[in-house]
This record gives sequence, structure tokens and C-alpha cells, in this order.
Amino acid sequence: MNEEHIRMYAPILQQYGLKPFRVDDYGKVKKVYANAGLFALKEITNAREMAAVQQSYMLYGKQMIPLYLSRQGLPFVSHGRHYYLMPWIAIEKRKEKHEQIRSFFRTLAYLHQTSLKQIDVREEEISAYYEQKKKEWKQQRSFLQAYIEKCENTWYMSPFQLQCCAYFYEIMQAYWFAETELEKWYEKIKETKKWRIAWIHGKARLSHYLETGKEQRYFFSWERASWNSPLFDIVMALRHHMRTFPPVSNEWAEGVKEYEEILPLTEEERSFLYSHLAQPHFFYRCIDEYETKRKPEKNEREYVAELQRHYFAMKNMEYIVMRLVQQNETENTKSIPDEEPPQ
Repeated sequence: MNEEHIRMYAPILQQYGLKPFRVDDYGKVKKVYANAGLFALKEITNAREMAAVQQSYMLYGKQMIPLYLSRQGLPFVSHGRHYYLMPWIAIEKRKEKHEQIRSFFRTLAYLHQTSLKQIDVREEEISAYYEQKKKEWKQQRSFLQAYIEKCENTWYMSPFQLQCCAYFYEIMQAYWFAETELEKWYEKIKETKKWRIAWIHGKARLSHYLETGKEQRYFFSWERASWNSPLFDIVMALRHHMRTFPPVSNEWAEGVKEYEEILPLTEEERSFLYSHLAQPHFFYRCIDEYETKRKPEKNEREYVAELQRHYFAMKNMEYIVMRLVQQNETENTKSIPDEEPPQ
């Protein structure tokens, strides 16, 4: 297999003046052992991803893993597909997880701060987004309510249906909280008509973050980068890492607090964040698939297991959001001066 990999990637690496003697497969990333050392060769799927990586290096070049130029002086090479080359960075000593999470959010905040800009938004744009989200969540709630009624009228429920009924109240509570926070965001941003955007990673997670022993910190895999609210990097990171068995510790809420030490959130941004973290759209997708687009290769047990995983993720996210709400309330209380007693 390795001989086959060497033959496959030798023409690509030759464009960098490298001669490989071993290539390990890590999905889209290949670990290359070559005459000049260890390298990471990354495949690019399309022109949009190529443009995203190029823009990321233009904005954050000093804070990113160096990109090697080919012999022609180009950052990307082609051989059927497109590729770029970086050094393979070995982690000398991993930090404790809570320290790694804090470092992750601090570095993310520094990057966002570098490209942050405030834009004017028209009331029509604000209303369009607000109405679209309200409609989307209302349709999801209506579907779930109708499905639960159908389950309750069934003589013998399947294990999946029984689990849905058990989780239904908490799912509706999550939708209620998300819609309440969206309403707060809408009312506030209608007043300011201002919104902050930055060049975001698009798929920020611990597996796309490196911290070397020399205190150098890098995010990599910038193929999904774009101009958007920095909040989406926080949302995507938390959604990914909440997919685990409960309970989760406070380290993720503390990580967001670290982020705010560098890049504080506005009142409307905080409501937007809470709203998009709390929405349980993944339940809708799972139940919709089971009810209307069931895959023949998935059996009842697998659907029940998937539903349980979504429930665990929702409870983890609920805990983190409540911790963030409590932290914010505590900070607000501290900022209110004590009333002086009457003279």
C-alpha cells in the first residue's frame, strides 16, 4: 500500500523538489517522509476552498502553519486534484485538557480580533433573518408535535417512539429558550443596526488546533473559512465537542469566558449565541429521517442510539449555556455599584 501511495504522490511532491520514501494516509492529509524531512500534504476539493485557504494566509499568515511554495513559486500544485504542503508539526508535550481549551479560545479570539470589522445592517436584512429562523423553528416544532401525537395514539410504541415521547418536553423547552433569545437579539439589533464580522475558521475544533512546545499556536484546515460573525466559530466548536456522554465540566464555559477577556461580546451577540447554541434542530433531523426518509441500512437500535446521542449533546449544551448565562449575570451584578445608604 505504501509503495502505491509513493507512486501516487511522487509527481506532486516532485513539484516541491521532494523525494518521498514513505506516505501515511490520514484522510485528506498525508504524512510525507521525504529526503528533506517530514511534511503534511493536504488535498483541496474545489476552487472555493483554495480561495479560502489563500485568503486565510493573507490575513493570518504569521499565526498559521507555514505554507511551502512549489518550484514555480505557487502555493498550490495540481495533479488531477489540488494540493498544498506544510511542515508536519509534532507536539512535544500535550497540555492538560482544560488548559488546551482555554488556549484554543484565546487564540481564536486573537484571530477574530485581527480581522474584526463592524458593518451596518439594514432593518430589512435583520427582519428577513429573524423571520426565516422563526419560520424554520416553528415548522420543526409543528412536525415534532404532530409526530408525538401520532406516537401517543399508537397501540404499541416502538423503542424509538418511546424515547421521542420521553424527550419531547425538554426538546420543546430548548426551542422556547432559543426563540426567546432570538427575540432579544432582534429587538436589540433593530436599535443598533450594527453587526460585527471577522474572517472565521468555519470548522474550529481542538483537532484543528496545535500548540507546540515553543508556545506557538496554530489553527489549520482553513478550507471552510469565510467572512461571518465570529460567533459561528464558537457555536461550531461547542456543537462538535458537546457530542459526548454527560456530564461535561465547566472548562468549555470557562473557555468562552477566556474568549470574552480578549473579545467581549455585545448584548445582542450574547443573545444570538445562546439562541443558536440552544436550538435542538438535530432532533428534528433525526426524527424526520426516521419517519419520512428511513435508511434501510439503519435498524431500530441504531436510530435509538442516535437519538440518545442527540439527547446527551442537548443536555451538555444546556449545561454550558446555563453556565454562560450565570457567568454573565454575575458579571453584570458586579458592575452595578452598591447604593449608598441615605444620609
